[in-house]
Amino acid sequence: MNKAGPSSCALGPNAIATLDAQHLCETHESFSSATIYFPKESEKSQLLPSIVLVGGWGCGERAMAAWAPFFASHGIVAMTIGTPAPWKDTPEARCQALLDASQALQSEHTRSDSPLHQRLDLNARAVMGYSLGGGGAQLAALKDPTLKCSVAICPHDGREYGTQFPPELSASVPILFVCSERDKEADPQKQAWAQYKKTSAPKLIFEVSGGDHFSANGPAGGTNSEFEQGSEPCVLCNCLLAMFCGIAPCPFGTYNGPTGFAKKEAPRGAIGGVVLAWLQLFLLDDESARSRLAARPDIASSFESQKMVRN
Repeated sequence: MNKAGPSSCALGPNAIATLDAQHLCETHESFSSATIYFPKESEKSQLLPSIVLVGGWGCGERAMAAWAPFFASHGIVAMTIGTPAPWKDTPEARCQALLDASQALQSEHTRSDSPLHQRLDLNARAVMGYSLGGGGAQLAALKDPTLKCSVAICPHDGREYGTQFPPELSASVPILFVCSERDKEADPQKQAWAQYKKTSAPKLIFEVSGGDHFSANGPAGGTNSEFEQGSEPCVLCNCLLAMFCGIAPCPFGTYNGPTGFAKKEAPRGAIGGVVLAWLQLFLLDDESARSRLAARPDIASSFESQKMVRN
């Protein structure tokens, strides 16, 4: 396998706009907040694909907010969501939130006063999740074969929370796994690699050398300090109560710090480069991205794929 794969996580050419999509939550109990990031302008003949992103244990909606503008700048509508019980929501709950939110997002295509009116490609949908949300993204790929692809960031199967992952994962929806070599919260051998082996669809796993549980929270990487810096006031209280009592009473106590925002040059920019190439290949049907996914990034401690050769 070639070395020096995609290394840039620079923003794309599109100017970005955002939309508070709280109105989409009104008819769904599975997600409680939503923000849409989208290209301000696009060619009238070009319909836009979409991806929905969800965080992990204790995460607020903004925990994945570094990814969304990156995707939007490259022509992919991205919606971040929050879940109603982030300290208790299992991968199954996050799976349902992803699927409900993805379908709800498509309604913007027909809403007459939406900035996305008549601009969405209803057949080009993807999901992405971090930690327990990464487990949810894999379950979503299994549950909805109409998805074009899925991305699991430092995924966790939720076994510690009573979740039973199926013995076989996606057989049709392609899945990208991004994990970290030194992840103590989601050990890559017990989590990402074990899940990769259960997946029979086209798949790729990228293990970040020296990385921890927060190293792929944004296209330029991510750090625990930035992740916690955005925490809301009651996060410590909720964390302790969730761990020892199984409850988290304060709705304003989540890890809500985005980290790893896109930049032209970043030591771990290959994270954004690989994820973008994955979406370009499977969501945008851009065959030029296939060769970029065949090159092992310099920051990878492991890099493996299967069923990636075009038939």
